[in-house]
Amino acid sequence: MKRFRLLFLLLILPAMWSCKDDWSFSKDSGYVLGFSVDTVRFDTVLTGVASATAAFKIYNGNDVGLRFDAFMGGGAASPFRMNLDGEGGSVISGLEVHARDSLFCYVTVNIPATGDIDPFLISDSVSFVLESGVVQCVRLMAHGQNTVPLKGRRLVSDTVFKPGKPYLIYDSLVVSDGVTLTLEPGTRLFFHGGAGLDVVGRLIARGTADSMVVMRGDRLDMMLPGLPYDLLNSQWEGVRLRSASFGNELTYCDIHGGYWGIKADSSGCDQTKIKINSSIIHNVKGSCIEATGCRIEVANSQITNGGMSCLDIAGGVSEFTFCTIAALSVWNVADQAVLLTDRRGHYAVPLQGASFRNCIITGRRATEFVVDVADSVRESAPFSVTRSLLMSSDTSDVRFSNVVFENTRNRRYGSSNFTDRSIVGYRSVFSLDSLSLARGIADSISVDWPVDLAGVPRPVTGADAGCYQYRSPE
Repeated sequence: MKRFRLLFLLLILPAMWSCKDDWSFSKDSGYVLGFSVDTVRFDTVLTGVASATAAFKIYNGNDVGLRFDAFMGGGAASPFRMNLDGEGGSVISGLEVHARDSLFCYVTVNIPATGDIDPFLISDSVSFVLESGVVQCVRLMAHGQNTVPLKGRRLVSDTVFKPGKPYLIYDSLVVSDGVTLTLEPGTRLFFHGGAGLDVVGRLIARGTADSMVVMRGDRLDMMLPGLPYDLLNSQWEGVRLRSASFGNELTYCDIHGGYWGIKADSSGCDQTKIKINSSIIHNVKGSCIEATGCRIEVANSQITNGGMSCLDIAGGVSEFTFCTIAALSVWNVADQAVLLTDRRGHYAVPLQGASFRNCIITGRRATEFVVDVADSVRESAPFSVTRSLLMSSDTSDVRFSNVVFENTRNRRYGSSNFTDRSIVGYRSVFSLDSLSLARGIADSISVDWPVDLAGVPRPVTGADAGCYQYRSPE
């Protein structure tokens, strides 16, 4: 037994001595820290909105531990904040990192509004002061973008929003009954999480081909390297047109990244609820357009990647001309590109008419055009699809006229109609591939829409279906 105890002590003493070295701390100036980066760079940050958290690693590659304090160069007035070892602030004292160990430093920035110069650069640094007196630094840099903040705002008189600083909307923006909100070309509405645009009155958004009106979420940072939050849905709520709202107009608008795109509430078909021309409604969790018992007109527009449907039309009257309607979301498997129905929940909503002319209706399913109406009206349901590219297993319906049908048994369907569909071009690259089945199948109504959404001229005859005319690579 004594021999066993002696052997045990001989084995454990070196380990105990090693642990003692690991837990000793040195004041020798020859020992310094290492860092995973020398500069932390933030993506553009909107003023008044806390950034995403950035992190860098602090290494101690020495055989002894080091003690140090961390200071934000700008002190308490710095817009940057750090968190080390569970403690946050602009000054953190008494930190330790053991031999051959490491810890993370987490940094955020909240930039206050400045003057009219946009964008602007702010910088600071985190200084690490070791017990030896050695000082080491990691730089912090961020670009700020001034905004016009709107919190819980209800518009009670006619209002015009102009280009320049983006409007940052918290708690939703409400357009009251009888009030018109006008958005000039180049106006940008950035919505905080959960916020949306609630229109009881009227919305007039008139962009131009080179200066679109943009409605999107307020996250400007990256979820992952190369993947900005702006490519994700559910970043904000969406646009809601209430029952009392008529005469709305969207021209050259880009609406993307919401829980939905546009919801048009039931209001009858005597007046036009909304006209949408030359616009993009893209990448939402629900439906890009959900219309109930109202009249809508959509032309020369891209309606793509709804998580539920691109179009969810319950009753009413709807017209779609030269539209690309594609359910090809990277993140969701959509229910269908187009749903026509005569009810919303438990309520009947008569389908009075739905026409699709010179359109692309496609996706990944065998049928992307679904008509869900009562059996008694199925054969007489008033809809038509003309001179369009259509993904449908039903090729015999007489309401499909001069239609080119896609087939999932053929390699060329869905995304193969379009150019690069990689994540880099995820937002709005739905221009036609040279072998797309949509080429040359549209009718002479192209004289009413002489240029496509990208400004490319359409021929009077033999134009391509969808919102983009094919353009050969330069």
